[in-house]
Amino acid sequence: MTTTSTTAGHAQASESDLLSSKTSGFIIAYAWTAIFNAILVLLKENIEIVLKIMAGFGHHWVTHGVLDLIVFFGLGAYFAGRNIQLTGTRAVSYLIWSTLIGGGIIFAFFVGLYFS
Repeated sequence: MTTTSTTAGHAQASESDLLSSKTSGFIIAYAWTAIFNAILVLLKENIEIVLKIMAGFGHHWVTHGVLDLIVFFGLGAYFAGRNIQLTGTRAVSYLIWSTLIGGGIIFAFFVGLYFS
């Protein structure tokens, strides 16, 4: 069992409470990729040339997925090398909030289309 100390009313995580820098880096990369994914949906749904360019590499959804993977693995490698260590609580928070924000952007866009 690990213990935490408190400083000015804030709990300080002990070293064993921290995720590895690789895990932390890829969690942060996921958070950015979730937002990037939503922005890419908005771009290709609103700008015809973006959709045509993406369709030029195959089906636009395949290109979309490949771009998401490039962003995820690229940012994951970058952030993993930055020696960032998140606590489990912070990591879960990043995962939940980025999913809700990215999904919310897409949801709001399509609801707006439906009612316009």
